[in-house]
Amino acid sequence: MIPCYRETERILGVLAGIGDEVERIYVIDDACPDGTGDLVEESCSDPRVTVLKLSENKGVGGATLAGYRRAIDDKMDVIVKLDGDGQMDPKELHKLVRPIVNGQADYTKGNRFRSVESVSAMPRVRLFGNLFLSFATKMSSGY
Repeated sequence: MIPCYRETERILGVLAGIGDEVERIYVIDDACPDGTGDLVEESCSDPRVTVLKLSENKGVGGATLAGYRRAIDDKMDVIVKLDGDGQMDPKELHKLVRPIVNGQADYTKGNRFRSVESVSAMPRVRLFGNLFLSFATKMSSGY
């Protein structure tokens, strides 16, 4: 699933990078003022792609929740969240999925703090927010 808000410049590239191992792709248009969902519907011919359009902006959390709900309704076994801005390489999905499929984990999460380049390029406010959210995720998951 890919929650989107103002991602018209990058979303088609993200979609193009998703490999054949993915069965369905949900693009969640979070009431995008730039029409990200419309662009995907008009320009993407990948039959795996479904655009979900939210009538009001819910933020990334609300858009992600809408994607989870749809994937669960569609009986998906493993759900992966990608960002629409391309900050995660879709070719790396297997690294997140493998421990789940092998029964080693129920949940996996990428870590952008493993790369010095990505940390140094991040604005301070975003860095603080990501550190806080990473800590909260670890606490809530028992990690």
